[in-house]
Amino acid sequence: MSEAVPGFTIGMARRWSMLGLSMMAQMSGTVMVNGTAGLIPSLHQDEGMSLARAGFLAGMPILGMMLTLIAWGAVVDRVGERWVLAVGLGLTALAGLGMILSPSYLGVGFFLFLGGTMAACANAASGRVVIGWFPPEQRGLTMGIRQMAQPLGVGLAALTIPKLAATHGIHVAWIFPTAFVGVMAVICALFVIDPPRP
Repeated sequence: MSEAVPGFTIGMARRWSMLGLSMMAQMSGTVMVNGTAGLIPSLHQDEGMSLARAGFLAGMPILGMMLTLIAWGAVVDRVGERWVLAVGLGLTALAGLGMILSPSYLGVGFFLFLGGTMAACANAASGRVVIGWFPPEQRGLTMGIRQMAQPLGVGLAALTIPKLAATHGIHVAWIFPTAFVGVMAVICALFVIDPPRP
């Protein structure tokens, strides 16, 4: 077994499990950030919202993510990947809960924005988990695999959220991404190992 960093040994299975965890963490954040786009038809047809307003609502988490990516990267540098993923995704789940319980779409928009700012943690931290635990000759492959989390997350959101909205309503549809990031927050807290920093 090769070592990612001299002096720090981690088993091959554990190393690949770090890749899997980082992918799932980023997938969960991607579902939260991109899921509302799949609700635009329901917001327009069932809620009577204009397409422009529904699109603006769907863009709020993306705006939040864009504004905080660099800040999350700085936090990762200071406190490490494990707690950034655990706390960031946990706060994303709390924002999702606020979104579900919000009585107005103004509140929903606020919590979507807040959820996007928190979900950005996965983009910043999950890549460092992979780079830190894989040797240079494997980083291109493993980072390529990790990047699959984004299209997979968008696809998962597209397959699940509009269907949930159509059968159970919009607020129920938001339960899925909220639960996903909440579960991943706990899993990351329990199982992610910060890579060494030589």
